[in-house]
Amino acid sequence: MIMAKVGVGLDIGAGGVKAVLVSGNKTFQVNRFAAVPLDEGALDAGVVVDRQAVVEAVREVFRIGRIKQKRVVVAIAGQAVVVRHIKMPLMEDEEAANAIRWEAERYIPYPVDEVTLDYEIIGRNQEEGEMEVLLACAHNDIISSHLDVLWEAGLQPLAVDVQPFAMMRGLGIEYSRPAESVAMLDIGAGGSDLVIAKAGIPYFTRILPVGGNRLTELVAKYTGLEKDEAKTVKETIGDALVEPGQFSPESREFQVNMGLREGLKDLALELRRSFDYYQLQHKGENVSELLLSGGTALLKNLPAFLTKELEIKVRIGVYDERLRCPQALLERFSAQSPVYTVALGLAMREVTGNED
Repeated sequence: MIMAKVGVGLDIGAGGVKAVLVSGNKTFQVNRFAAVPLDEGALDAGVVVDRQAVVEAVREVFRIGRIKQKRVVVAIAGQAVVVRHIKMPLMEDEEAANAIRWEAERYIPYPVDEVTLDYEIIGRNQEEGEMEVLLACAHNDIISSHLDVLWEAGLQPLAVDVQPFAMMRGLGIEYSRPAESVAMLDIGAGGSDLVIAKAGIPYFTRILPVGGNRLTELVAKYTGLEKDEAKTVKETIGDALVEPGQFSPESREFQVNMGLREGLKDLALELRRSFDYYQLQHKGENVSELLLSGGTALLKNLPAFLTKELEIKVRIGVYDERLRCPQALLERFSAQSPVYTVALGLAMREVTGNED
């Protein structure tokens, strides 16, 4: 009898800590999941700055999620994380190791000895004498800040992944490998991570400056409410499709949704610019659809708003088709699954052996 593998994914984001436990072999099951909020400022550009607050949140998420396993996969994100698809002259693997490290200096804003770097040669073109390389690297400060949290919380890090890869895995794109270009947007608290992939390979990544916190700030500006209250009304009466003439300018609905409208228009503009750049760099290749994840993806009518603005299909991303959820957890997990996309992708890395 083959024993089921078990994986725990831990997503430490600016807005909170999320954990998911998955088990299985060819099919996989969500067994546990939980989320705990973090106060603003606990992370700065992806680096943990309030270690004690984050350690306490990690311990709490394992407690309320009743997760006993100590071995985890964690993600890093932010401006200090770089993912690039590059082309280089064709060479053998042994020669490529040194050449890629030198080539990486062109793409990372730090000295190469201050980063941890990994790469995969994803294609070789003998006729043109080129090879395609997927490069991922992160500043050592962001990695060490996360590892320090895990060790202090009594956990054992199995791997440190980068958020774009975890998002792709959680949404099943790494497994299904659609032939067309698919965009994925994880709307976090501090910003939004955009990935455009084709055939399961991420060709474009970018961090957009609009996230849940920015939307809350704009709602606070329009309503005069404190941030905590603004966040609550954003989530309860916010509607991405509300137009200026639908409510009286004195009404709370008008104020909340005009704040949202300003931020969402900015988000749509950033997405449009990113899609145009991708199209320019990839010989007119169009993005076929946009998949949303992250807590802000649950904002009412957000997919419909972005569909209208971008003129492409936009929907909430669903998890990997091989994944199952016990009936007792299904309704709760399905309703909140966008929140857990990254943590789910991290857990899937462990149980699938990252072979997809």
